[in-house]
Amino acid sequence: MAKQCPRCGYINPDNANYCLNCGYPLPPPIQPTPLPPPAPYNPPQDRITRAFNIFTKNLSIIVPTIILLIVEIILAVILGAITFFAFLASPFASLALAIVLAIINGIIDAILFGITVHTTMYMAQDSVNNLPLNMSNSFSNARSTLSQLYTIIGILILFGILAALSRSVIIAWFILGLVGIILYIVSASVVLNKPMSVTSAIDWYGKSLSKDAGSALVLLLGALFSLIPIINIFAIPYTSILTYLMVKEIS
Repeated sequence: MAKQCPRCGYINPDNANYCLNCGYPLPPPIQPTPLPPPAPYNPPQDRITRAFNIFTKNLSIIVPTIILLIVEIILAVILGAITFFAFLASPFASLALAIVLAIINGIIDAILFGITVHTTMYMAQDSVNNLPLNMSNSFSNARSTLSQLYTIIGILILFGILAALSRSVIIAWFILGLVGIILYIVSASVVLNKPMSVTSAIDWYGKSLSKDAGSALVLLLGALFSLIPIINIFAIPYTSILTYLMVKEIS
């Protein structure tokens, strides 16, 4: 690009440092500003991956489920011992007692499961918001809002009793898992201060299948695995985080 002398107006070649006509010093050529390199593209993570990453960074969220497992083991040992000694005393009477104890066990398990999920859901909220986890505070919050889950816990108790009396463990497990989905959704809605009824939660889950089918199916699997001892130590916290993200982001 030619340079024009600002003093005499002579047109000089672009590599001239002084005007060839009058000797006036010419400004150096303007160097183009280099463009910054393009920022690397980081595609947004899906909810399933986000929930897993949040879970692995907040492993103390498994503490309530470990406590649940310990209580369930103690309860199973006590009820098993009662049934065993009753059988030694009277085999016929032990059969009736076993049925009663199975019903009691189903009721207690449903209540403990509901409380554990709700406590874990409050810890999931803190995990998503990068806040320190405090099980004591989460349990206090869960206890103060548990009344909003009475309907779904009542349904869990009913199906827990039917499962205890059922001859098909697989069918009972699957039905309880379906009820568990609603428990997770209702719990998350309460934690987010936009509580849903059982029917609203069912309707919301139907909509989530069309908006994020992958997360909705993982929620189903998480609810089913939440009923399996030892596996539920990890299944309940992860499913709580995933459900919290879904209820928060899917309207």
